Amino acid sequence: MDRVETHRSFFANFITTAVGKPNSRVTAAFATIPRENFLGPGPWRILSRGGYVSTPTADPAFLYQDVPVALSEEKNINNGQPTVHALGLSTLSPNEGDSVIHVGAGTGYYTAVLRNLVGPEGQVFAYEIYPELAAKAEANLANACLRHLLRQRRSHHAA
Repeated sequence: MDRVETHRSFFANFITTAVGKPNSRVTAAFATIPRENFLGPGPWRILSRGGYVSTPTADPAFLYQDVPVALSEEKNINNGQPTVHALGLSTLSPNEGDSVIHVGAGTGYYTAVLRNLVGPEGQVFAYEIYPELAAKAEANLANACLRHLLRQRRSHHAA
């Protein structure tokens, strides 16, 4: 196991232990998905209570903390807080073979985690309203063997 894989494994165990589900299927799902593959090149912008802070380098180890990472700082869109997603996924407890939908897919990181949970017989449908994020998710998820990505744009209907 290389250094980044060690950080990823610790991160997966840390966030699932924090939500009361250590050594679970969710832990394994997080441990196998490289977060850095979904966030673009570093350095990255990390959201803190006081605003965004840049990582000092492009070392992926900085991403394996319980922090949101900017996807679009101007629009205040982030790759969300890992413990929040770990809690949601643990609570929902998708099974192998399930079909699930992920609303607000961003660049696809948590969609890929969901894919690991439903397995090769399951289906994940991802919905993202921002076309630039949906395009990134589609490209990122191609490597995660996701069967379907629904890319939809906001529509306006006349009254």
